[in-house]
Parts: sequence; C-alpha cells; structure tokens
Amino acid sequence: MTSDKTKHTTTDAGIPVSSDEHSLSVGPDGPIVLHDHYLMEQMAAFNREMIPDRQPHAKGSGAFGHFQVTHDVSQYTKADFLQPGKHTEMLARFSTVAGESGSPDTWRDPRGFSLKFYTEEGNFDMVGNNTPVFFVRDPLKFQHFIHSQKRRADNGLRDHDMQWDFWTLSPQSAHQVTWLMGDRGIPASWRHERLFQPYLYVGER
Repeated sequence: MTSDKTKHTTTDAGIPVSSDEHSLSVGPDGPIVLHDHYLMEQMAAFNREMIPDRQPHAKGSGAFGHFQVTHDVSQYTKADFLQPGKHTEMLARFSTVAGESGSPDTWRDPRGFSLKFYTEEGNFDMVGNNTPVFFVRDPLKFQHFIHSQKRRADNGLRDHDMQWDFWTLSPQSAHQVTWLMGDRGIPASWRHERLFQPYLYVGER
C-alpha cells in the first residue's frame, strides 16, 4: 500500500504511468506493442530533444518594441500599418549568417536582420542583410553556398578550401566577398549596421 503523498511518474498529460521500466508486451517475453502510448511518448521526446540549428542565421538576438509612422507615406502604400500615426507592435532580430548557434559574434560574416510587424491585417515580415549585394544570383546555388560556409560533417571544422573553392568557381560572388572582407564583415555593434537604419525608420527620411 502506498500513501497519498507518493509521487507517480506521469505522461505528458499528467496520467500516472504503471511502469517506467517495462514496456507493454504480448506476454512476459513477447513482442512490444505499439499501443504502449507512454513508450511512444518517450521515444518521440528522445528523438526531438536535440533541436538542430537552422541553416543560415542560426544565431540571433532581438528585442520587442513598436513601430510608429511619423511622416505621411500613404502615397506609396495602402498598407494599414504604414498610414500616418499608426502604432504597430513588432519584433526586430539581428543575426550572424554562416555561424551556428554557438559561434562567436566576432566572426567575419555578413549580418542579417528580420522585422516582424504584428499588424491588424496579419503579420508582416521583412528580412535582409547588411550588404547591398549577395554571393549568388540563382537560388539553385544557395544551398551549395551555405554548405561551403558551414562546418564539415566528418570533422566538425570549417573548411577554408571549400569556402574559397565555391567563391572562386562562382565569379558572381566576387562583389559580395569584397564587402565581406571590409568593415561590414566585422561590425562593432548593431548600431553600426549601416543598411539596417533605413528599414527600421521607414517614414522618417
């Protein structure tokens, strides 16, 4: 007999589990049955407990705030959140591009931004980088480009030969590489992201 104070292992729904050591089976040594929902729940949680990095822009920081139009730009748009005096809650996120979630902020890398406006007509998203050009022109090459900047699966290291092979075999990358090797590749802070400001202050120019 157990007291009322005895704590039981429970499912995610709070239902007590009869055993956290033995799966349901057909007989004492029979096959395990798929209607053992606690076993399925445990396996599903195990398979998903490590959240993989997103590919580009894995590491970011942001802040909630609000956006308010201070000048009349209605001649350019009918969007409700861009009408004079409109006040809209929003989220701004700043990120590195090639680095994984644990990478340093100081790596030479383009910087990205995203703005999410919570408008009365639904969410409006705006994204961009801090450079006016990009490494590729055809989206078919985008996945190959990102892979060339990432760590190798066999040794966990970044491969500069792989990176430069992609850039030199894709001549359209040259313009962006010159931007990357300049000051924009190592900005001092979010406040030094030169191309962010025009987007953040729409209507104030």
